[in-house]
Amino acid sequence: MDKPWWHKAIVYQIYPKSFNDTNGDGIGDLQGIVEKMDYIKSLGVNVIWINPIFKSPQVDNGYDVSDYYAIDPQFGTDADMEQLIVEAKKRNLKVIFDLVVNHTSDQHPWFQEARKSLDNPYRDFYIWRDGKDGKEPNNWASFFGGSVWAYEPLTKQYYFHLFDKKMPDLNWENPRVRTEVYKMARYWLEKGIDGFRLDAIIHLAKDQSFCDFNNPDQNEEFVIAEPCYANLPKVHAFIREFSQQMKRMKPDCLLIGEAASADVELAKRYTKQDRKECDCVISFKHLDAVTFSGDTRLPKEWQEEHFDLISFRKIMKHWQEELYKEGWPALFLNNHDMPRMLSRLGDPGRYRNERAKMLATLMYLHWGMPFIFQGEEIGMTSLKLEQVEDYHDSALSASAAHLLKLGYSYDQMMQFVYLRSKHTSRGAMQWDTSAYSGFSEMHPWLGVNKDDHQVNVQQQENDPNSILNYYRRLLKLRASHQLFVEGPCRILDIENQLIYGYERQEVGKTALVICNFSNHPQLLEIPDLTSWTCLLNNLGKFKYDEASRLAPYECYVLIKE
Repeated sequence: MDKPWWHKAIVYQIYPKSFNDTNGDGIGDLQGIVEKMDYIKSLGVNVIWINPIFKSPQVDNGYDVSDYYAIDPQFGTDADMEQLIVEAKKRNLKVIFDLVVNHTSDQHPWFQEARKSLDNPYRDFYIWRDGKDGKEPNNWASFFGGSVWAYEPLTKQYYFHLFDKKMPDLNWENPRVRTEVYKMARYWLEKGIDGFRLDAIIHLAKDQSFCDFNNPDQNEEFVIAEPCYANLPKVHAFIREFSQQMKRMKPDCLLIGEAASADVELAKRYTKQDRKECDCVISFKHLDAVTFSGDTRLPKEWQEEHFDLISFRKIMKHWQEELYKEGWPALFLNNHDMPRMLSRLGDPGRYRNERAKMLATLMYLHWGMPFIFQGEEIGMTSLKLEQVEDYHDSALSASAAHLLKLGYSYDQMMQFVYLRSKHTSRGAMQWDTSAYSGFSEMHPWLGVNKDDHQVNVQQQENDPNSILNYYRRLLKLRASHQLFVEGPCRILDIENQLIYGYERQEVGKTALVICNFSNHPQLLEIPDLTSWTCLLNNLGKFKYDEASRLAPYECYVLIKE
């Protein structure tokens, strides 16, 4: 039986607002993606994942959709999208959309109708409940703070919103909702796209009792109640039905489920082929390999984090062994929902090139589907802006104000923002050394790293030792060797805890990946390697008689046949 095409997929994630602006308004657009299509192809990727581009009030940067059938005017037109699809196909690039079907904008016509009366035909498209003792129906907390319930005075009921109050959750228990969602998704498949990244898909099902959640570790009025609205058994039925509807129309379409909190067993259930749910799952669990320190008055997401390679090794070993031929995980280091990895690991300093190349080598030759986030391939770091207000995020401003109340100085507070805010990953793509890094002719909607503009595509294109050209060699290596796609992956138990290594195998061939995860030279006890061939080395000067002495952040890939 032939393997599905997506086993060889390498995905390039585009955050369109920050990718390339062609009409001079400071906001990236679809023509900006079209303009850079040859560049995207040159990386060695074969799938483009585009973050939300549907019409939206932009309360949550497009994750609040008001019209699923229309392109948001800030990005362009339907004709622009059709051109993008055509240009991608010319280059054998697949296109997948970010699809948000857990919730809509409160400006969506469905919700505008639903809020009018208790008996409106669209009322049950959303989740409504009476209050309890003059308060919210239960104590569940929204991921954006406060209650998951917002009061609607016209009908004197509360509606459910797991995220912002302007983003009401759809009621997936209602078959009419599901029918409309499937109709809309098929519309875009007919337009020529190749699949979807399904946002917040693990939250489609809610505990229908809507009882209070008891969590002794949370002493607040409203508590995060994930067991009540994440990964419930009925989610699988909803996803399976969606998948069946899509595959019936386009059997080879790619469905990627965002399942941030999914463990290995859940990832298997979401992606095992005979279950017919998702083809790949995006879990954040491998990036949980951190320890936190600092002020315990702060929530964990605002404490200082320290990456723990020992923990990472254990997590990856578990995922690689358990999911091999049982499920398909996403391999990623960066995305739009977290600070950039080079900054999370501390000041890149003099080892930026070596460390960026090492991290890519460490991650993207495992079993799974690689996801490259725009700018990662040139070593971009987290966006530093002068004022917290410059990030245009009310929740971030509220957290910053809390830090100031606790006695932190403004500079200390901004340091927390640089290290912990997801908005720092959304700075303008750095194309050249011009005033706005070649992203636009005017100030970008969010900003550009003024102190870091020397890191850009233009300067790296013609440098054979650049991070950009290393990414190209690495991705070409993965694509050209079958063992990196289908072979089992064995994480090595290396005594030196600062070195990460693994093997990929197929009949008669073994590849060895070794990475020094520190800024100091490291020794590695290894057997004679003279029978191996070096496929890749981030320092460009690999010597077999020195392979046991790794320079800071050195990595290499060897193969033996």
